Amino acid sequence: MFAAMGETRRGLITKTLGGAALLALAGSVPVALRKTRLRELPKDRALQFITPAEYSIWAAVADRMLAEETPSGAPTATQLDVAAKADAFLAPLPQTDRKDLKQLLALFDNALFSVAQGGPARPFTAMSPAEQDAHVRRWQTSRLAIQRTGFQAMKRLCCALYFSAPETFPAAGYPGPPYDLVRSVLGARR
Repeated sequence: MFAAMGETRRGLITKTLGGAALLALAGSVPVALRKTRLRELPKDRALQFITPAEYSIWAAVADRMLAEETPSGAPTATQLDVAAKADAFLAPLPQTDRKDLKQLLALFDNALFSVAQGGPARPFTAMSPAEQDAHVRRWQTSRLAIQRTGFQAMKRLCCALYFSAPETFPAAGYPGPPYDLVRSVLGARR
C-alpha cells in the first residue's frame, strides 16, 4: 500500500515525527515569547543595574520570597521597594556577575521553562500568587543545581535587603544597630 503511494513506512514515520516536532516547536514559540508583566518603576530614582523588566521580576520574586518571612505589622516587600534596593546593591557588580544574574532572572520568568518544569505557560510575573509560590518551590527543590543555587541567591538577597531596612526593625524585635556602643568604642581608642 505504501509502495503504491510512493512512500515507505520509514519515510512516513520520519515525516510524521518530524511534523510532530515542528508542530510542538511552533506551539512553544508563543509561550517562549510571552512578556514580563511590568510594574511601575520607582519615581525617586533611575535604575542603575536592572532593566524595567528585571525590576518587575525582582519585585515579584521579593513579594513571594518574603511573604512568609515578613513579621506581623512590618511593611511588605513592595512597600520597602526591595527591587529598587536590589538594583542599588547590585549596581557595582563586575560585568561577568551582572550577565549571570540577568540570565538567572530571565530564566526564572521564562514561560517556556516554566512549562518544562511542570508549571503554567506564563511568565512568573503573570502568575497568580499561588502559582508563583509553586514556581518558587519548584526552584527550591529542583534536581538541577542551577535552580537551587538561583533560588538561594534570590532568597538570601531579598531577605538581606528587606531586614536591613530600619522600617523592619521594630516588627522583628530588633532595637537597631548599637550606635552608642560603636561611638564609645571609637572614643576609647582615641
